[in-house]
Amino acid sequence: MVSRVEDLHRRLGALSDLRPGPTVDPLFARLVDVALTTSPGLADEVLADPAVRRLRHELVELAARGEYELELAWAERVAADPGELDRFPYLENYRLLAGVEHDVVAAHLARPVRRVLFVGSGPLPLSSLLLADRLGVPVDNLDRDPRAVDAACRVALALGAVDRVTFALGDLLDHHDLATYDLVVLAALVGVDPDEKRACLAHLARTMAPGALVLARSAHALRTLLYPGVELPADVALDLLAVVHPPAPVINSIVLARVTDGR
Repeated sequence: MVSRVEDLHRRLGALSDLRPGPTVDPLFARLVDVALTTSPGLADEVLADPAVRRLRHELVELAARGEYELELAWAERVAADPGELDRFPYLENYRLLAGVEHDVVAAHLARPVRRVLFVGSGPLPLSSLLLADRLGVPVDNLDRDPRAVDAACRVALALGAVDRVTFALGDLLDHHDLATYDLVVLAALVGVDPDEKRACLAHLARTMAPGALVLARSAHALRTLLYPGVELPADVALDLLAVVHPPAPVINSIVLARVTDGR
């Protein structure tokens, strides 16, 4: 298994273009298959291997680039023809994850959700649209990539969803008053470096109101070859409420926390 991971890392790293196509798609499909089908015991062995430990962060970055290119390509298709959305190969995965996230949030609500912020919404904002539908409230979106924001705006317009989602260009750490949001969702690829992830979580704890919820997308076992795992910093005002590892084909885990008044 270690040799498979090393081979996929080598082959993906050798590509200068990670846009979806006949070369890129099978490689990422194999990586996803490894992440989803490896038993927990073997996953621990693989992750403990020195070679995998060295390449793990690079593999997450490659996966992040590949996901960005995939979403961007499909955003262009959907913006040109909304009917193309039904052909998006991971649509059901997005729906399944959105359903789990909604149920986890609903189970821990102490007050109604009126305003939601989704950080790192990307070029194809399906998660935001599904969340808006399930919660019945508009969702504001923040992304620091201008191409992603532009593509997401055009997708929302094509799908007739401009009344349910808004998009802004910017960095989370530049927003210092998030007290009006009852829920902030942190996309899995916001902060692929552990220090960046901790900084984002600490910032949310400082700038959101006590009682508000933070939902951070995470990963576990070999799925951490695709997305970084999330651990709540011990010194921030976040009370862990739930950690959920949905079954395949969903890749992301869910970490839900409540902002406390211990700031």
